[in-house]
Parts: sequence; C-alpha cells; structure tokens
Amino acid sequence: MYERYYRLFFTLLCLVLLCSVVQATNLLITVQDSIDNSSISHAAVSVDGTEVARTNVSGQVLYARTDLNDHLIRVSMAGYDDWEKNVGKNETSLLVNLSRKSLTLKITVFDSDTLNPVVGARVNISAENMTQGKLTDTAGSATFGVNATTFYSVAVNADGYQSRTASIDMGTEDRNDVQYSLLSMNRFSFVVADKDTSAPIPGAEVHINSVLEGKTDDRGIFIVPLIRGKEYTFEIAKEGYTTSTQSRMISESDAVDNVILSKSALGAFVYVFDELNAPIANADIYINGTLSGTSNQYGRGTFPNLVSGSYTIEVRKSGYVTQSRSIVVTNKSEDYTFNLTFENADLTIYVQDKDQKNIASASVFLNGNKEGLTDDHGQLQTKIKFNTIYNITASKDGYQPSSVTKQVIQGNSTNSITIILEKSMDWGLISMIVIAGVGVLVLFAAIRLFGRRKRRHILRRNEI
Repeated sequence: MYERYYRLFFTLLCLVLLCSVVQATNLLITVQDSIDNSSISHAAVSVDGTEVARTNVSGQVLYARTDLNDHLIRVSMAGYDDWEKNVGKNETSLLVNLSRKSLTLKITVFDSDTLNPVVGARVNISAENMTQGKLTDTAGSATFGVNATTFYSVAVNADGYQSRTASIDMGTEDRNDVQYSLLSMNRFSFVVADKDTSAPIPGAEVHINSVLEGKTDDRGIFIVPLIRGKEYTFEIAKEGYTTSTQSRMISESDAVDNVILSKSALGAFVYVFDELNAPIANADIYINGTLSGTSNQYGRGTFPNLVSGSYTIEVRKSGYVTQSRSIVVTNKSEDYTFNLTFENADLTIYVQDKDQKNIASASVFLNGNKEGLTDDHGQLQTKIKFNTIYNITASKDGYQPSSVTKQVIQGNSTNSITIILEKSMDWGLISMIVIAGVGVLVLFAAIRLFGRRKRRHILRRNEI
C-alpha cells in the first residue's frame, strides 16, 4: 500500500518540475540594422510596456519568461523607428530588424569670394549603393531625404567653379546647416605666413609679372583672377621680410599658393651711457635673457642679426644699476639708448681735530646738503654713488669748517675719508682782553696825568 503512495507522490513531483521548466522558457532577442544587418547595441527592449533590458554589444537580450502568456515586445533605439510585435508563448528566439529613421539633409552652396549663393550647382549624395542628385535653388540649397546614422559622400559641381567633395555622418537629427564654398575656376589665392610662427602676414604686397596687384588682408590672404594654362612670375614683399620670387605655370588644378616668408635681418645698435651721458664700455648686453654682446669704448653694442620683432634688452655693468626694457625692431639699423644710473657705495666719514681726537656732533654736508651729525666716535655712515665726485664739508662750533672731494670707484676695498678741523679763534674772549688792555692803559695815563698836576701845585705853594 505504501508503495502505491510513493509512486503517486513521485508522479506529482515530476508534473510540478515539468511545469516549472515550461514556465522558465527563455526568449533570445537579437536586434540588427535592417540595411546592413549590423548588430545594434544599447537598444531598449520592453515587454508589455515595461523596459526590461538593453541589448549587449552583440545586439542581444535573453528574456526569461515567468508565465505561459503571449507578450507584446517593443524595441526602441535613437535614430531608428520603433519596432513591436506580439510574441507567442512558445517562441524561443526573435530577430528584430530596425529601420533607420527618415531625416532631412539640406546643403547650401555659395561662392567663396562673393559669398553669394551658387544657383544650379549639381549636388550628389551617395551611401550604400544609393545615389541622389539635385540642383541648388535660388538660395543655393538642395534638400534630400536621408536615413539616420548613415555616412554619405557628397560631390558638388558647378560651371565655372572647381569641383568639391566632402562627407557627412548623419546622426539622429535633421541637418539643415551643411554649407560648402566653391572656388572660381579663374580664382587664385595667395596665403602668406611667417616661417617661424606660421602666423598670417597682413599687408604683404603681391606683384604679378612686376605689377602690384594688391596686398594680403588680415588673414594673410590675397585673391586675384588668373587665367589657367599660363606662366606667371610672382613676387611677394613685406617690410622686414625677405622677398619671395617664383615663376610657375598655373594649371587647371592650382587654386592656392602658400607663401612662407622669412624675416630679414634688420640689425640694431644698443648704446650704453651713464647718468651723466658718458659712454660706458664693457657693459654686458642680454637679449631675451641671453648674453649677446658688450659695449665698446663708445658705449655701443652692435647686433646685425636681429630681425623684426619684439625683444627684451637687459644691460648690466658692475657699479651701475641694471636696466631692462622691451624694444620693437621695425626698421633697419635702429639705435636704442640705455642710461644706467650709478649704484650706491657705503662711505664712512671721520671728523677729527689736528690731534686726531674724534669730534662728535659735527655737521656733515654732501654737495651742500646736510647729511647728518657724527656720532660719539666722530663717525658718520652714509651712501654715495659710484664714480661721482662729491664735495664733503664738516663743521662745528669752535672749529673752522673743512672740505674735501671724494669719488668712490667700483672695486675699492675701503671707502672712507677723514676730515681734520682746526679750532677757530675765540673772538669774544680776544675782544674782552683788548678792551681790558685798553682800559688799563687809559687808567694808567689818567693816573700819571693826575699825579703831575698835584706836584706842580705843591711847588707853587713852597715858593710862596
């Protein structure tokens, strides 16, 4: 009896497992491009209106079913039309071919010189064995219906113009901003640039067969009509640059002549003077941080290889304050003058009497301007400029002022001077002594005179 129950239980268990297997049936969804059959990754897969996954790099999604019902499968991807389908409960794989969206491509063609639209230009676009061709309208435009995420080749042709080819990678949106310029068949452009910096050179003169045709604009470009199949001599000149001259045949395919001009050596002279306008010899002259020369006995440094442009000039000389400034070389052999001021030197001034005793609180004057007073040791520390003659005067009450001249030369190990003051006469004391002496003399004379008169009176009395 128990054996029958075991068999029944085993049968029910198998049925449950079988049902579970049916419910767990997976659906493999593969998404690809309807035109080239390429896999589409990151496409959104929705089941019954709910997004459940996105395709992997192989364009696939494995959807695990949880019931035995049919489902509405939708696949969406930017640049493609949405795809949807009811998928039966027994289907295990699904191939989805997405169609690219239809977009608009508008191409406008204009003249590169006048910027006017080119009417009647033939515009062809092609992609994946498909070619469309249209003529531009009065606005110079041609509009095409194209597919999203598609690479197109473009060819533009118009009478009297050079052909133009290009390519366009369509995204997922309409393109109405594609523009192409066409070069006239008789148009010839000169593009002039600096050899060192590649910067455009405006104002360069363009001579064709010795005739000045014009100058380059701010872009360094000059455009002129030329007949093809002829030989021309071109001369491109600009002040500060070496003139470029060439003779060449202009063929049907020639459109642009790229001319590279090298700056010509203008040279420059740098003059170095002191603040008294005396030339300074052997001053070091640096150009853009590099020692480039020294001044001669006339204070001149010669630099013949300088080309047009801006330079930082620095002039150095021991005993002088270094000077630096920017110059702009534009003309041949220009002069640039630098006046260097003298550096300050330390100077110690000693004031003593003739017995070499220090004199404190003595006033010291430099070229008539009071510099200060000596300290308790009879010293005064000050600064004066190198290579400059100074008149130094010391004075103090009770002493006669004294002056010396001093010039400090760069390289001296000690810079000091001693001024000797002599005591002056005390005219007040001398005046008092003189006055006292005169008074004594007057008193003595008065006494003698009075004594004589007294003796005479006595004699007359005796006589009586």
